[in-house]
Amino acid sequence: MSSGNSGIRIRPASRKDVPAIVVVCTTSVSDEEVAGFGVPNSESLYADVGKLSAAWREPNYVGPEEVFVAEAGGRVVGCSTTEDRGDVLELVNIDVRPDFQGRGIGTRLVRYIEERAREQGKQAVTLGTSRSVHGEPWKSFPWWQAQGYVVTHEEENAWTRSIGSGVREIRMRKQLV
Repeated sequence: MSSGNSGIRIRPASRKDVPAIVVVCTTSVSDEEVAGFGVPNSESLYADVGKLSAAWREPNYVGPEEVFVAEAGGRVVGCSTTEDRGDVLELVNIDVRPDFQGRGIGTRLVRYIEERAREQGKQAVTLGTSRSVHGEPWKSFPWWQAQGYVVTHEEENAWTRSIGSGVREIRMRKQLV
C-alpha cells in the first residue's frame, strides 16, 4: 500500500469498492469530452455496478485487468487498471473524480503502478491514448509525456475503429530498467 503526507492511499481494489469505482469512472470525463477520442462511458463495463460486480474476480481482477484505487479520507477518488503483458505492464486505464483532479492523485496512481512493475521485474510500463480523426491527441497526452512516457508508434486497431474511422492509438512507454 502506498500512503504519504498527502493523505492519499493507493491500494488494490476490492469488491466492496465497485460502486465507488463506477462513480469515479462515469464522472472523470463526460461523454461530450470523450467524443472522437474513446468509447462513451455508458458503453463501458465500469459504468454499471451490476455488470462490474458480475465480472469481478477475487481479489481485484476484471478479466485480465488488475484494479487499483486511490483513497482520500477513506473515500475512493481514483482508480486504475493494469494488464500483465510479459516483460511489460500495460496501464489500461486511469480515472480520477473531477472534484479531485489536479491534486496529484493520477500521478500517485501512476507511480504506484510503476513501482509494482519494478517489483515484478518488468522492463517497462506501456499505455495507449488516442488521437482523434482531426489529428488532436487526447487531453492527457502532454501529462503522460511529463510523467516520462515516450511515444513508440501510432496505430489503428479494433479499439480505434470502435471509436471511429481515422482515429489512431498513440502507444507510449516508460522504460523502468
